[in-house]
Amino acid sequence: MKIKIESLGCRLNQSEIESVSTALQNMGHDIVTSGTADIYIINSCAVTGRSERKVRQLIYRALDKTGGSDRKRIIVTGCATEAITSDSNITYVSNDHKYLIPEVIEGIASGYEKMKPSRFGYTAPLKCSTNRVNLKIQDGCNNFCSYCIIPFMRGEPQSRPYNDIISEFRLLLDNGYREIVLTGVNIGKYNDSGRDLGALVSGILELTGEFRLHLTSLDPDSASDELIKLFADRKMVRHLHLSLQSGSDSVLRRMNRPYSRAEYIATVNKLKAIDPDFNFTTDVIVGFPGETDDEFSDTVRLVKEAGFSHIHTFRYSPRPGTEAALMNDAVPEIIKTERSKEIINLYMEQKDNFYKRFHGRSGIFLSEKFRSGVTTGFNEHYIPVEVAEKLPRNEFFNIRTQYSRGSYKLTGIIE
Repeated sequence: MKIKIESLGCRLNQSEIESVSTALQNMGHDIVTSGTADIYIINSCAVTGRSERKVRQLIYRALDKTGGSDRKRIIVTGCATEAITSDSNITYVSNDHKYLIPEVIEGIASGYEKMKPSRFGYTAPLKCSTNRVNLKIQDGCNNFCSYCIIPFMRGEPQSRPYNDIISEFRLLLDNGYREIVLTGVNIGKYNDSGRDLGALVSGILELTGEFRLHLTSLDPDSASDELIKLFADRKMVRHLHLSLQSGSDSVLRRMNRPYSRAEYIATVNKLKAIDPDFNFTTDVIVGFPGETDDEFSDTVRLVKEAGFSHIHTFRYSPRPGTEAALMNDAVPEIIKTERSKEIINLYMEQKDNFYKRFHGRSGIFLSEKFRSGVTTGFNEHYIPVEVAEKLPRNEFFNIRTQYSRGSYKLTGIIE
């Protein structure tokens, strides 16, 4: 059958659906990206109201493709399934049973809701379409940040067995993947029988082979000294999406975030001590209930001090069911927009200055795809690089990079 998959949201959602796609292809199904299909899978996200609107749009689009009558051809899974729709004719698969979607399609798992739930029962994503493959190590979160709906959608933290992760990592290496990203709802919560994230990373780095290990989103309170020291290893990507949300201690307390601005800056400085050009990206929420001009100024000062190459900027919107949705003192939309623009302008200037540091420098380039005479990929600091020649896919090359102001990418020459 022809199956079309639409996926929204985080790397974890992406990781899970890559595994589902691999399993479907192993069964002989074709994954299509255009035209009509026999089955439509929508992997949903509920992190913001905008995400839920996108899910609804994808459902309506799939309904149009099926003529609006054959709803059984539509499968909706992911975090937004219960929050969005109640159409009993569409097949809904919970996160606990997402790994069973291939069996649902084959008709094997009728009554799958009664089957064993599993957050880690996925096929290894060996047919992932990108070079940078995600490896799921963890699920769930119990931080209960006052603005966040995810703990209600994903539940308590769960960690995948250490040995299973090591085995899948080895399998991905053996199948040609060279950059592997550890992913989860909150990977800082990883703990399998006393082995925390630092122990897992240390165990992976002991594996033989040529590869990069990439951590993405992490809260600063989870960046232990032991974990930070591991970033000195040449196999570690010198990039971290270090979650911020606000640079104001008072706002962080209202958000129920588990760190202070001082702790955040301390983590940044420890990583910069390992590599002064460490690449930091982050998230910032502007206009959280009650955010004053002074509190926003605290965020601006922290952004300037930390130095980010990219910031996902969100204008706060209430999520029903969260503590913050009940808070008073809403910030006017016009102020949210102004603050968002200020953060965007600031980080774009920082990105330009950060990329400029790599002008005329040598680095390691991992080739990803060739198109229109250019091979694209990333260096060891997770900065996009273009090389104007055809290179074999998924191989490391020594390069010297150049930067043109305002281009927001490096160009490379093979050394």
